[in-house]
Amino acid sequence: MSARQHVLITGASSGIGHALALHLDRAGWQVWAGVRRLQDGESLIRASTGHITPVVLDVTRADTIDAARQMIEVRAGQLNALVNNAGVAFSGPLEATPQADVEAMFQVNVLGTFAVTRAFLPMIRQARGRIVNVSSISGLFAAPGLTAYSASKFAVEGLSESLRVEVAPFGVKVISIAPGKVNTPIWDKALRTSSGITQTQSPMLRALYAPLIAFYQHYAEREEGSPVEHVVQALDQALCSQNPRARYVIGRAAKARVWLNKLPTRWRDRLVLGKINSN
Repeated sequence: MSARQHVLITGASSGIGHALALHLDRAGWQVWAGVRRLQDGESLIRASTGHITPVVLDVTRADTIDAARQMIEVRAGQLNALVNNAGVAFSGPLEATPQADVEAMFQVNVLGTFAVTRAFLPMIRQARGRIVNVSSISGLFAAPGLTAYSASKFAVEGLSESLRVEVAPFGVKVISIAPGKVNTPIWDKALRTSSGITQTQSPMLRALYAPLIAFYQHYAEREEGSPVEHVVQALDQALCSQNPRARYVIGRAAKARVWLNKLPTRWRDRLVLGKINSN
């Protein structure tokens, strides 16, 4: 890379965002790492080659988004890429999911992605740069028990599809990353959140949805996920390839779910229910 390019990554405190920040730092990018607290960026600075700048950025707060935009405009004057990575996850059937938890998830996964993209799009447009949205296979394959999460990630996929065409005339590329389960701390957090929500429900609801709850607990605890490096490799291609794909699906299980979606709906539903009931 002849001239150092600038990228903003949201949700860089841990997991995919943390790994991507370090990867791009070593690849010669100037990385603006969105973290909720500056202390969360200290490990990034220690492990970097000197080209990571932590930025306080809570995607649910307009003041931090605006402050981050002003900081990058003043100190860098450009932004070549935006990676919308911040997200939260939990499982649970709709009937047992409080509205407040649904709204909190959408604030991060959907509205936060909209807000950050809108704020930084003028800089990306000026650079003829790229916007990469970290979605999920749950944005393509809606599984029972992930109702709120799937709905939020379907929204991210819809945003990516529409925006890709909207900004194409300006030379801006929009790419979606749709991984299956990835070996990051998000699954431990999701399991704790899901368990907390379940415990607040009545014994009747817990009994009604016991097979579904047990299935996702087993999935979060025992099912093998993809190494985070596989997601980072796809993100690198999305950011650096001359002709990136519109979407990268990552992991064998995720690709199998894409195949399931091609089946007649009744067959698909029977297979999914059979998997849950056999757990």
